Amino acid sequence: MSQAQRLDRRDLQLGLLAFAASATDVIAFLKLQHVFTSAMTGNTALLGMALGQGRLLAALLSLLALAGYIAGAAAGALVLRHDPQHELRDILGLESAMLLLLTLAWWSRGFPQAAPALQLSVLGAALAMGLQSVAARKINVDGVPTVVFTSTLTSIVMTLMQVGVRGRPGSLFSARRQALAFGIYAAAAVLTAAALQWRERVAAALPLAAVLVALALQRAVTRRALAA
Repeated sequence: MSQAQRLDRRDLQLGLLAFAASATDVIAFLKLQHVFTSAMTGNTALLGMALGQGRLLAALLSLLALAGYIAGAAAGALVLRHDPQHELRDILGLESAMLLLLTLAWWSRGFPQAAPALQLSVLGAALAMGLQSVAARKINVDGVPTVVFTSTLTSIVMTLMQVGVRGRPGSLFSARRQALAFGIYAAAAVLTAAALQWRERVAAALPLAAVLVALALQRAVTRRALAA
């Protein structure tokens, strides 16, 4: 297998970020009154349903999630350094800081159910996921996202059909790479939902833990680049 077709540090980072996105969405949906903070397609649908049904609080939470995600993506795009690896490190650092604040708040007071703590939690979690969406772009593995998997699932199925049924060439390695990230996202949802029933403090720390490991990997990369 060529070097270009081997899993590497970038895949590990993307897997960790996919884990963080899934855990954050599960926490938000189950504990922050049914809102998504990374899956903006689903969140937009929730916003539309809430508006159509006249549920103003639910609509406000979905709108805050959308606004927070956009703000996070904008903030990540404004991080400019002399090379993409340092930009990625700084963006992951910002995301870690936001998730740390959320984790400490959830540990000290539990998951909020009333304003303004509820709205701030949704806004902060979505902002972290917006930053993460930019970080995934900086990692730059084609076709492997960390926050939206609908198009990825389509790509996996198309590749398998082209290779296995129609006999046409396709990148099975790319499909395996995408399937790995998708599997991690699904597994993280199961783990986080179970942890919320078992020990909420552990579940609350899962997104932060995953991003901190991704950040540690990136810091090692930048240190090696400076030493070279």
